[in-house]
Amino acid sequence: MEEKYTKVIAVGEEAINYLEDIKQDLEKNASFENIKVTKDVDKEFVRGLLDGIEVLYMLYDSSDKDICNITKAISFMAKERKVLCVGLDICLKENKEDLGVDKEFKLNKYNLNATIDMINIISEAMDEDTLIYVDLSDLKELFQGEGAVAYSVEEIELDQNPAELAKMLEEDFYKSEGELTLKKGLLLAECSQAAGDNTLIYLHQVINTLQDLNESNIDVVFSYNEKQQDKKTMKIAYLRN
Repeated sequence: MEEKYTKVIAVGEEAINYLEDIKQDLEKNASFENIKVTKDVDKEFVRGLLDGIEVLYMLYDSSDKDICNITKAISFMAKERKVLCVGLDICLKENKEDLGVDKEFKLNKYNLNATIDMINIISEAMDEDTLIYVDLSDLKELFQGEGAVAYSVEEIELDQNPAELAKMLEEDFYKSEGELTLKKGLLLAECSQAAGDNTLIYLHQVINTLQDLNESNIDVVFSYNEKQQDKKTMKIAYLRN
């Protein structure tokens, strides 16, 4: 992937330190920006920040008023530029202020690895070189729709029962504030080329089970990315509202 249409920015010293710790796990699929609270965040700066970007993740501490003001300025401009904007709040306290992001997740030690995986898998799933890629409009429909968004990530052996995997994806998840609407789902899969030819059938079985578990007509879109590895494993990110 030559062009990086995903950007991760950190606002404030704590978030900058947080990003420095995880940057190496994201650098293949994202570009980065650090913004100190002393930075003059004017329109020209934000326009440059968003140039060529389709998906923006912002790390911040919502307990700091100055950081919140910078975050709101960036998210407001992101809406104008039609950039999907996801907030990653490192403050564990409830955030009662609307910062203008499309969806906000609390980032902590329990969901850090899953969130890193989610960012990477989403970025690669949108790449047109991916075998079956997902369109940005599907991602926006999920994150910009009503209600909460939940996500889970699992790495499994391909002999795992699809019903068991579906149950794991449904039960071991993190979500933003609000209620889930059960309207849209994205199943983003990465698999080794050594896995064999039945992986798409397997994915359809997982999707059917997910719909049965919810007893709903949730619309599930999937992507499939083959990687040059010898392991017969699959990593799946499941996002739904």
